[in-house]
Amino acid sequence: MNPRTSFRKPRTAAFTLIELLTVIAIIAILMKLLFPVVIAAKNNARRAEATADAKQIVAACKLYFNDNGKFPPVSSSSATTVYTFGPKTKNTGVKGEQGDYENENADLFNVLRSIATGSNANNKLNPRQQKYFEHPVAKDTKNPRSGFVDGTGFPAFAPRGALMDPWGTQYCIMLDATGADEIAAKDVQKYYSDFETIRMGAMVFSLGKDQILGTKTFPKRFRGTSASDTPDDAISWE
Repeated sequence: MNPRTSFRKPRTAAFTLIELLTVIAIIAILMKLLFPVVIAAKNNARRAEATADAKQIVAACKLYFNDNGKFPPVSSSSATTVYTFGPKTKNTGVKGEQGDYENENADLFNVLRSIATGSNANNKLNPRQQKYFEHPVAKDTKNPRSGFVDGTGFPAFAPRGALMDPWGTQYCIMLDATGADEIAAKDVQKYYSDFETIRMGAMVFSLGKDQILGTKTFPKRFRGTSASDTPDDAISWE
């Protein structure tokens, strides 16, 4: 018997190049499948946030109405039947229908936040200096989202005092100026042509990810003709 014992070195387990490439390919396919799901979930979360903000803005406007007997009369025209707040000019950094509102929404929030500037100079529209609405400041000065534009360094499409939605556009607000607690059909159709009359004094909405009011096929319409043409706007009355 050979006194010397022969020891064989144990084989180390390892991936072959083909196995490694196969694993990488599977991971890439899974990531490709999951990416749209993650994006959709992110947008749904933003829409939920925008809808909650819209409802809170309506609540703040109603509190102001209860205290003052009317919504903030920011318009210079006595014939105005509805006050509109939102982006007066288009954000040049994106495509979409954004402009054409009578006032920047900062004009309204200066009143609701008791900031004595603009239409609320010397607190003339909020003499009791009551704070009806609070919200954090937007963290990113280059691309402000989900907050107020307070301070300097923000882009031109985000005026100081404006409240931006989660996609970086001003919240759009419509308030009854007549005291009838409704918004007339002609004013509603200027923004959402599917309605005849809104039986409420305040409407708030976000233009959503596409930053287009209404549906892609039918701008300014809240409902499309098919499920594939559903607007992504976040609204206060739903």
